[in-house]
Amino acid sequence: MATQAQITAVQQLYVSYLGRAADKAGLDFWSNAIATGTATIASVATGLTLATEYTSKYAGLTTDALVDAVYTNVLGRTADAAGKAFWVASFANGSVKADTFVSSLIQSLGTQDQATINNKTFVAQTYTDTAGAAYNVQAGTQVIAKVDSTPASVNDALASIAGGTLPGQVPALGLINASADAAAAVVTFETDNKAALDALATTLKSGINADFGTELNAATLAADTARNISVTTSDKTVTASGTDTTVLQAQGKVYDAAESKALGALSSSQKTLATSFQGAVATEATAKAAQATDAQETGAVNGLGADATAASALTTLATTFGSAAATGAEKAQAVYDAYESGTYTGYTGTAADLRASIDTALKSSDYYATFKAVVAKDATYADAQKATTAAAKALTDTDVTNGNTKGADYLKALSDKTLYNDFLTKVVAADGNVTAVKAIADAYEAKTDAADAASQAVTDFKADNVKVAALAGTDTSGTGAAVKDVFYFADKLTATSNTPDFKIGSFAAGDSIVLGNSYTYNSGALSTGDNNKTEFFLVKSDAGVQIVLEGANYGSSEVKPDATTGIITSTNTDHAQVITLTGVTIDHVSVANGVVSYV
Repeated sequence: MATQAQITAVQQLYVSYLGRAADKAGLDFWSNAIATGTATIASVATGLTLATEYTSKYAGLTTDALVDAVYTNVLGRTADAAGKAFWVASFANGSVKADTFVSSLIQSLGTQDQATINNKTFVAQTYTDTAGAAYNVQAGTQVIAKVDSTPASVNDALASIAGGTLPGQVPALGLINASADAAAAVVTFETDNKAALDALATTLKSGINADFGTELNAATLAADTARNISVTTSDKTVTASGTDTTVLQAQGKVYDAAESKALGALSSSQKTLATSFQGAVATEATAKAAQATDAQETGAVNGLGADATAASALTTLATTFGSAAATGAEKAQAVYDAYESGTYTGYTGTAADLRASIDTALKSSDYYATFKAVVAKDATYADAQKATTAAAKALTDTDVTNGNTKGADYLKALSDKTLYNDFLTKVVAADGNVTAVKAIADAYEAKTDAADAASQAVTDFKADNVKVAALAGTDTSGTGAAVKDVFYFADKLTATSNTPDFKIGSFAAGDSIVLGNSYTYNSGALSTGDNNKTEFFLVKSDAGVQIVLEGANYGSSEVKPDATTGIITSTNTDHAQVITLTGVTIDHVSVANGVVSYV
């Protein structure tokens, strides 16, 4: 396979010797020949001098005229006096000949002339790649004719390629295809990022399964709102909204330092109690994370209340706990509450003894084991809360003995630190969500902006005797033979879209419909469809020629031609769309590169 350098070298030879961009077939042939060693740059140059295109320009010219013609054709300027004198002398002394002059010239260019050749070669390659099989010699010549050493000349040439104003091109074809590609890139982005956006929307509780843009806007708002969190410590309220996280983290170090200072002020025995309190807090946090959910509690209560084997015991227990419960579920709820708290009004025993008595009373219940597995989670949390309260009291009791407030001061400092660190954790998490949503939003905006710009470029396209119009909901009469009509779809047909059918009343010489390369032309009957491709078909009918486009990959289109007239009709719910070219015969329609043209 030829390298890019070899391809560029051959393209430069076409530009220099023939004054045009290379056709794709010729470019591939010569560059591959160089790549395989069957040709060299020099031999390709010699071959081009034998071409009629070359000899028709330069054969029979005097030396002076040949130098002038090559300067004009290759460099786009008249020969300077010194340069012309040098080459005329070179011809005279035999150091250069007519068939090697161009090669010698392009190997000895100054900075500005070299820039001209480079620019012409770049534009030529762009045209060759764009035109492909639709290469036009006149266009290949015209596209580089006004290119010089300036960037502006390159931009003008590229605009003519993209705009489709060169001979043999469909006007605005490049712009229309670019718009379709940009729109497809938006859809691809939505598909590729939907799962990530759904996950963020779930985290932010902003709702999912709306269209992508709506869901992204909701997630963005929810992420920004979620960062507007505050914490109230013993001395002030701090709000995250509008404040950089590093500033908030610096404030957190103040609370850390205050807690360390308060701990250092405690006596040895108080420090021991403080350690016990810290352990109780950690145990409580673990128990809180493991407590039963509301749904689990409701399920356990309803299950025990409906258990016939527990009915008698539930009645006795509910009465003991002073409950006026009437239903089984109400009685089970009274038992749940007593087991969780470990006490009831008037009870003076331990929580362990109360829970043991409940276990004994309900030991014959078929459902009790399930009930207990749930309520035990809440009982553990209730006990942990009590232990934390007791540990805090033990520490503050020392203040009374010592006649100071060091224990209470430490608890306050620790509480402030704990509250603030929890606040920082939430802020960091909120920042992560904001960043993640913003990354998707920024990338999506870039895609949609590019699609909007590409669409606007089609709208802004202007050329003499050309009308470019989107098929966007209504039939069209066309403009007749005086103006070239170019039609394209504003929105691509999909399997679920309600895109209507169209009738084009005047589809005449020079007119085109740009379907795009996403469709594959099937020259057979509707029944010959390939379910691996999104296809279009041409069908001859009494009404004219009808273009049938699939909305997705189907083995065959769901629309069928009428057995008598051949006229196809479809409804908005069909998987295909029909464009009727009224009064057009099949011999006047050609298909190439996703374009249907009148010929």
